[in-house]
Amino acid sequence: RDVNAVRVAPGNQVFATASQDKTAKLWDAATGRALGTLQGHRRGVWAVALSPADRVAATASSDRTLKLWSLTDFACLKTLEGHTSSVLNVEFVSGGTQLLSTGSDGLVKLWSVRDGACVLTLDRHESKVWALAVQRPGEALVATGGADSAICLWRDSTQDQLQRLLRDEAQALAQQQQLDNCLLARDFRAAVALALALDQPHRLRAIFEGALAESRQPAADAAAEISQPTTDAADTAIDSAPPILGSAAIDAAVGALAPDQLERLLKYVRSWNTNGRFARVAQAALHCVLASYPPETILALPAAKDLIAALLPYSERHFSRLDALLTGSFIVDYTLHAMDAVDADMED
Repeated sequence: RDVNAVRVAPGNQVFATASQDKTAKLWDAATGRALGTLQGHRRGVWAVALSPADRVAATASSDRTLKLWSLTDFACLKTLEGHTSSVLNVEFVSGGTQLLSTGSDGLVKLWSVRDGACVLTLDRHESKVWALAVQRPGEALVATGGADSAICLWRDSTQDQLQRLLRDEAQALAQQQQLDNCLLARDFRAAVALALALDQPHRLRAIFEGALAESRQPAADAAAEISQPTTDAADTAIDSAPPILGSAAIDAAVGALAPDQLERLLKYVRSWNTNGRFARVAQAALHCVLASYPPETILALPAAKDLIAALLPYSERHFSRLDALLTGSFIVDYTLHAMDAVDADMED
């Protein structure tokens, strides 16, 4: 049958061939003697590659699979499935730890040799991808050519992505430290902005809950301040409304959010609102948003419709629960007054 591919091993001591007879063979380069046969594909084998690191070969076949073979006993180690049509070419990359394959489905796939998983799929060709070449050494550039008359050049961006991840991690750590410093300094306005930027809903909820808890002053202290209005400041304190979220700085921070930050906050509120334990902070945050922004601004958010649909039923449920508690408190109040009246009659 037709011999579709020939590949020489890195050491030039052996070479491998792929054939339309569904097999690949390993040959001694010095004597031309066949050393072994890689047999297991159900259709013709289009390509073969030899690992630069191990005694392992890879084959690509019309049966839509790639296979990894041991060159010690010529047994199949793994079968890689993912292409939807014939696999036409294969190459080892990353020091033999990964495979690149091309197929009749127009896809270029990157595989992990260790677990046989497809880690990346590249889709730019519109027809069969016949040719595959890797820049040596360095493997910084990969070229593919297809039946669509196109040649695609692919650049390895692994190091760029790694550096970007390291920069993002360093920036996140710096922002996390800045958030901790803001909380220690009680700079709630900056803390709210940082918690939203870091996408930390639990930390933001803790900030809101802490401010709400600190804002609960004993009724006696408030009554004492009101009963002795000796200065104009006392009148101002009486007239001014208390902060919605327990801190004027937090209210100001919530009222000065960019649209994307506002939408993120409302998504947090939607999540908190589904849990009765966090209903108070959720409703306080929602109250602050509604008091700070006109309806047009909220309705202009991309997710406004979904957010409103999710917030309404749970808010109605919390309102019904509080209404039932209020009604129950009236009953308790009536009972206590009735008991006082009975005690007065008995004393008379």
